[in-house]
Amino acid sequence: MNKPILMIPGPVDPPAEVLRRCGMPVFPHYEGDFPAFYHRLTEKMKYVFGLSDGRVQIPGGSGTTAVNMMLASLCTPEDSVLVIHNGSFGDYAQRNLDCIGVPNSAVYAEHGSVVDPEAVREKMHSGNHGFIYATHNESSTAVLTPLRPLGEIAREFDALLLVDGVSSVGGAVIDMDGSGADVVTGASQKCLELPPGLAPVAIGPRAWDYMREMDNRSVPYVLDFMLWEWSLEERGDNHPGLTTSPTTMLYALDWMVERIREEGIEARQERFQAAGRQLKDDLAGFGFTAPVDQSCASPVLTEFIMPKGMSAADFRSYCMTEHNLMLGGGSRSNSDGGIISFRIAHFGRAAESERTELLVRIAREFISSRMT
Repeated sequence: MNKPILMIPGPVDPPAEVLRRCGMPVFPHYEGDFPAFYHRLTEKMKYVFGLSDGRVQIPGGSGTTAVNMMLASLCTPEDSVLVIHNGSFGDYAQRNLDCIGVPNSAVYAEHGSVVDPEAVREKMHSGNHGFIYATHNESSTAVLTPLRPLGEIAREFDALLLVDGVSSVGGAVIDMDGSGADVVTGASQKCLELPPGLAPVAIGPRAWDYMREMDNRSVPYVLDFMLWEWSLEERGDNHPGLTTSPTTMLYALDWMVERIREEGIEARQERFQAAGRQLKDDLAGFGFTAPVDQSCASPVLTEFIMPKGMSAADFRSYCMTEHNLMLGGGSRSNSDGGIISFRIAHFGRAAESERTELLVRIAREFISSRMT
């Protein structure tokens, strides 16, 4: 298989040390040194989520696994969830809720913008919603949703704030303690810079209190936060995870979490943001535009619109065929239905100057070839 240079919103090109650790001989997920290692890692992960009082669990799986654990563990067909919908992952949330029979409604924002908190408050007044669901980093539109206003509204209505942080955990400040997020889901293959395969989830104290008071919980075994907690508490000395743990992946995650703690999550977000600002400045010189208002722009990826009359599909194809570099697709279209946008990640190795400078050179080359 051809291995392209990745500047897509995920998966990423992991650092060499991550790949080395993932490729180490497999060690068991019980007894020996692993249980103590796992306990230490889940405590370290609290820093990434900005959580002081609560629990981090690290099951194997995708970001979808983490999201479904969150919904299945807390939401029932007797509940109602208000979904913050400003991109394709709002649709994704509602599909997941529909699959488990949980009533839901949405409050919408235009493509490339955030939902007005007052619209959320109005929806909460008009419906009996026990949960607010938000996608922190809406990677389909390159928008970062502020969590603190939603956390305040959730508490105002005695609701829980559930957050899809799949594309922000490890790359953007989440601050569960300060923002009021009650559960946040993650994934290993994006800002945590690992291959796909881990689905970390952070659960705050209000969510734990809520689950303990739920009647007639009926949750699939592997998706149940309470059973994962039971495993950690009751057999944590020899089998802390509920299921078989991907041990080498966890060993790689431990290394990455140490790097994040050393750098600081605020500094890490600023580094990725700075790479994005530089790309926007450089590509603007060739006629590319970044339409999202900077007050809500994602710090880890950007959606660009092509210069007038040019095709995003042509540009992405040129990057791949001529330079083996892969960009993410976009969803903005012109009056004829042609796609005119694409997305560039600027986190992890995609934020390295060698890669961003390569992309700028390719853009210059592409535009020049179309002007002759």
